[in-house]
Amino acid sequence: MRNAVAPVAVLALVACRTAPLPPPPQPAPVTPTPSVALPPPVDTSAEVPKLRLPRTFVPTSYAARLEIDPGKLAFGGEIDITGTIAERAQIIWLHGRGLAVTSSVAKRDGASVQLAVTPRGDDLLEIRPASPLDPGTWTLALAYTGTLTEIETAGAFRQVAGGVSYVMSQSEAVFARRIFPCFDEPDIKVPWTLTLDVPNGNIAVANAPVAKETALDGGHTRYEFEKTLPLPSYLIAFGVGPFDIVDGGKTKRGVPVRIVTMKGRAADAAYAAKTTARIVDLEEEWFGIPYPYRKLDMLTIPITVGFGAMENPGLITFAETLMLFDPQKLSWEQRERYVGVAAHEIAHQWFGDYVTMKWWDDIWLNEGFASWMGDKITAKFDPSWHEEVSELDTRITALEADSIVSARKVRQPIEVPDDINNAFDRITYRKGATVLNMFEAYVGADVFQRGVREYLKSHEFGNATSADFGAAIAAAAKQDIAPAFASFLDQAGAPEITTKLACEKGHAPRVELSQERFVPPGSPPPPATTPWIVPVCVAYEKAGKRAEACTLLSAQTGTLALETKTCPRWLYANANGRGHYRGHYSVAQATALRDEAWSHLLPTERRSLFFDVAQAVRLPRTKLPLTLMLSLVPKMLAAGDRFAIDDATDAPLVYKRFIADDQRAKFEGWVRATFGPGAAKLGFKAKASDDIDAEQSRVKLLELAAWYGRDPDLVKQATDLAQSWRDLPIATRRLVLEIAADASPDVHARLMRDVKTEPDRLRRKDMFSALGSVRDAKRYEAALELLLDPKVDFRESSDMLEIYSTEPLRQVAERFVRAHEKELLARMPHETVTGAAGLLVKLFTDGCSAATRDDAAKYVADHFHMLSGAKRVIEQDIEAMDQCIAKRALVEPELRGWLSGVKLPKAAKP
Repeated sequence: MRNAVAPVAVLALVACRTAPLPPPPQPAPVTPTPSVALPPPVDTSAEVPKLRLPRTFVPTSYAARLEIDPGKLAFGGEIDITGTIAERAQIIWLHGRGLAVTSSVAKRDGASVQLAVTPRGDDLLEIRPASPLDPGTWTLALAYTGTLTEIETAGAFRQVAGGVSYVMSQSEAVFARRIFPCFDEPDIKVPWTLTLDVPNGNIAVANAPVAKETALDGGHTRYEFEKTLPLPSYLIAFGVGPFDIVDGGKTKRGVPVRIVTMKGRAADAAYAAKTTARIVDLEEEWFGIPYPYRKLDMLTIPITVGFGAMENPGLITFAETLMLFDPQKLSWEQRERYVGVAAHEIAHQWFGDYVTMKWWDDIWLNEGFASWMGDKITAKFDPSWHEEVSELDTRITALEADSIVSARKVRQPIEVPDDINNAFDRITYRKGATVLNMFEAYVGADVFQRGVREYLKSHEFGNATSADFGAAIAAAAKQDIAPAFASFLDQAGAPEITTKLACEKGHAPRVELSQERFVPPGSPPPPATTPWIVPVCVAYEKAGKRAEACTLLSAQTGTLALETKTCPRWLYANANGRGHYRGHYSVAQATALRDEAWSHLLPTERRSLFFDVAQAVRLPRTKLPLTLMLSLVPKMLAAGDRFAIDDATDAPLVYKRFIADDQRAKFEGWVRATFGPGAAKLGFKAKASDDIDAEQSRVKLLELAAWYGRDPDLVKQATDLAQSWRDLPIATRRLVLEIAADASPDVHARLMRDVKTEPDRLRRKDMFSALGSVRDAKRYEAALELLLDPKVDFRESSDMLEIYSTEPLRQVAERFVRAHEKELLARMPHETVTGAAGLLVKLFTDGCSAATRDDAAKYVADHFHMLSGAKRVIEQDIEAMDQCIAKRALVEPELRGWLSGVKLPKAAKP
């Protein structure tokens, strides 16, 4: 799954029977009418499973049939669950949420036993047979009704696009239970047979190919799908609607690829249709194992919440904005993003689908690997994109997530249901990918690939654990690296590595190494940790050239011998930038790297150095001067690639919130002087010769100079362009609108008027971004009122609550939420950690003020604790707020001193 952040899934099924289901009523608890005597009333004192179901009954297959009508919210279902009972059973537990069971019976060898089904808690079904079930194979046959959701994209849900209704599904992590009674746990991996009865005029798609299509009485069509290969419930998926289907050709091995879109959107699927089969081929080549399934459909979902795409085998789902692009305005960013997300989801077909983790504490095996593999395949897809440089973004994101004491472990124990949703975070995706990247570099790419292939072959169509994966890599590498893996998977945080040259007469130069957990000020003291077992590679100067040396640092301190006779003039702590650690540098070390080593460093190393120096500006113990970090900005800009420019333009944005009001105009002048020339050179208008670097660098530089720097010429250009903004290239359209809406009340008013009737989802997204980015409090407050408008989809407009541009505007948003909390909560999705909890808690804790800290912490704890995933979100966001307050106290005086000494050219003066 690719989440917004990360990056969830879809689907449901119901049993194959011969007669069509009756029109499903609105679900309500129904007491079955038995044909034999039922047991006495349920003993409510029976112990209810708290996390995992007892294995009294273990499914071996499912056959499910659903009657889905996109015009109705109610659906009907029948499911036959065949499984084994090892010991005589009086109670069987299944998952089921919001399902009303209308009939239930256990069958075996022609005999049947009536079942009493009672909902227990939020998502459990207690099943009591009229008489105990003897050991052996049984089939539980259940009929039931359920309800489609419209706000959440969890379970089976309905969405409307272009005035037409569709039904899709999302089953990961624990949403399959909303579609059918089942064992909703990943280690129950068995074949599924799905049948969908739908109104004529609709098409049904699912994981497997259609085996049979039959016309039914009453204007319905039955789609019977082939039996799937073994799958866990969270990977079962389907879609129903009047889809357009675009042929995507076949892979080299003959697997058919289709793009399934909303009605009338076939033309916008052209890029996906052109590229998807090739991505499958690249992944097959790397894995050395054929694509495991019989077909590959890529299904568009109009809007998703908490995920962008989902790896359902044979039926990958994508948010519309990630896959459907105007072919006449296709940007490089859209191309790169689709390939990256598709590569991530297709990698899951092997890692996650073909071999599945046994339990959710190993979800990193799915998501970390797919993130790592997605970057690798994207780099191979188009080498001119230099995607390997972007791998550093993954590591930086992971290190930032690891920098709070309350950070999750990669293999965090799952103790309560909320822990499952919380697991889909930056630690799982980004740190998981970074750890894989680091150990691939340590053992060698070919060795690592052999280990992965052996792991997959050893567990094909089954389940596995981190220990199984580590053992496979260790066997391929012929060394026990499992403890090193475990040191990064089983404890939170990340090390900061200090390197010190020791050059003594009569001895070869060496590097003295030390490590400790990186925790910025503001956090509580971290718990004691064992040292990480970390591959450390350094680059150093040797006779005027570059050399490298590596070691496995397994203790708090260690040494690394260098193969040189003279003391190196410079030393860089993370050769190739692939180690999951921060480098700690003294002023002298950082200065030498800037002045002497820069031309010897790889692009990833320059970016990594810039990140490490920028982080050290806020650390009292290892403080580096702000001016040292800023002196690297011109060097990053001179590199000219989009990655370096992105880093350089982000640097001042980290500190803009700490600029005093009386110095803000001078800061804006420095921004214009530093970034204005590059912005003016590229301009707003794209050129036919633009590559991906030019396109994305244009946006970043113009954003700094025109929006943050308020360059008057650039602001006027943007305001003029906004008069016909729908004709603009996708790459610059949003930025033009943001600048113009901020500068012109008339532009803002037009957007306020038109956004409610704009038919294009991507254009609406740009409009909401512009409306929420203004610096005028009254206009921002007016924009927030749209969040309460029934004509506006809250899921599209909610970004306005988190893109406030100044602290006074954050306070406007906070007051708005306090005043309308109940109304907003009623309109918001709640089902994922990126839903209500993630949005609202961040808003209140982003104040970065010691004066309001306690009130913010109390408010989020009192008002949002009941939201899904809120406990961990609140804990982590409060700690991040405390770190920000500490950073403010350290950095504000230095910023004031720096700006006081800045000399601006005449053209950049306020």
